[in-house]
Amino acid sequence: MVFDALVALHVICAVVGFGAVAITGVYGATAAHPQRPGAAEETARYFSAGGRAEWLVLAVPFIGAAALGVRPDGADFGEVWVVAAAAIWLVAAALLVGVVRPAERRIRTGGAPAAPAGRRLMWASVASDVLFLAALVLMIGQPA
Repeated sequence: MVFDALVALHVICAVVGFGAVAITGVYGATAAHPQRPGAAEETARYFSAGGRAEWLVLAVPFIGAAALGVRPDGADFGEVWVVAAAAIWLVAAALLVGVVRPAERRIRTGGAPAAPAGRRLMWASVASDVLFLAALVLMIGQPA
């Protein structure tokens, strides 16, 4: 029962967190193309919010480790898929903290042109989502 609840929480945090990063990337693409009609208003409207859901990405491995720790068949934190998933998460977390959030801040403050930050945000979001899909494959397949 605890295992199932932790797995559900792990999945919810991953889907909501990485989903928020994906949506932010879409609006980063909008910011990267300010010449498009309505782009400036769209960008301003989206980035006026705080973007807190993205931070759920940082909770994902800790909840996953807790779920793995109470797994009925026992836990093996040295399994290939666990180590690979942790490495993937480290890269995704580095992208979130080192690229996505700073680019969002730059777009929110408005002073400098938003297009370069929008491009960085868009590509970091794409990379983050590819990493999410790779982790998803590992979580489902659990290769030895």
